[in-house]
Amino acid sequence: MIDTPLIRFADVSKVYHLESGDFTALDHISLEIEDNEFIAIMGPSGSGKSTMMNQLGILDVPTSGELFISGRDVAKMTALERTHMRRDTIGYIFQNFYLIPLLSAYENVEYPLILKYKKRDESGKASAMLKAVGFDEAMSAHRPTQLSGGQQQRVAIARALVNDPKILLCDEPTGNLDRKTGFQIMDILCGLHSEGKTVIIVTHDPKIAEYANRTITLEDGRIAA
Repeated sequence: MIDTPLIRFADVSKVYHLESGDFTALDHISLEIEDNEFIAIMGPSGSGKSTMMNQLGILDVPTSGELFISGRDVAKMTALERTHMRRDTIGYIFQNFYLIPLLSAYENVEYPLILKYKKRDESGKASAMLKAVGFDEAMSAHRPTQLSGGQQQRVAIARALVNDPKILLCDEPTGNLDRKTGFQIMDILCGLHSEGKTVIIVTHDPKIAEYANRTITLEDGRIAA
C-alpha cells in the first residue's frame, strides 16, 4: 500500500483576473507535505506565500491543477464539505491574533466548539487547551485587551487546537511579538509538532524558519530551486 501525502499540490496554478490583466500568483506548483512535517514557507512580498496559505486553508481553490488534503481533491468538494474540513482538520494561527474583543480568553477558545456542537462546552476541552498554553482560570476570564501580545497569541493557539486539527497553519505567528516572546511561541509550536501535528508556518524571519524541518522558498509564484 502506497502512503498518501497529507497534502499534495499537483501542478497547481492560481490566476487572478484583474482589470489590468491576469496575474499569476502560483505558477505550476507541485509539492508534497507528509503527516507530522514542520514546514516553513519563505519568500519576498508578492512571491505567492499568502496565496499558497489560502490554498492550504481551503479558502480558495486552484485555477488549474489539483490540490489534495487528506486524500481529497478540494476542488471537487462541496462548499459545506470544505467548511467542515476547515473546521475539523485545520487550525489557524495569525500574526494579528484575531480574537473576538468582547469575549474572554475562555470564550474565544470555546467558540469553535460552540460552532461545531451548537452548545456550550461541557467536556472541559476549552479549559484544558488554555491550561496547556499556561493560562489558569483567573487569566482565562480576561478579555484580549487585558492581555499582552504573547498572551493573546497563546489564546489564539489554544483556539486553533480545540477541535484537534491535523494541520496547524501559522501566518507570521511571531510577527507582532518581541524576540523572546516569539521564541516562546515557537517552542509551543515545536511541542505540538512533537505530539504529532503537521505545522506549516509562513515567516520572513530566518531564525524562525530554523525551527522547521524543511523550508520552501517561493519566488514569483514558483518554488525556488
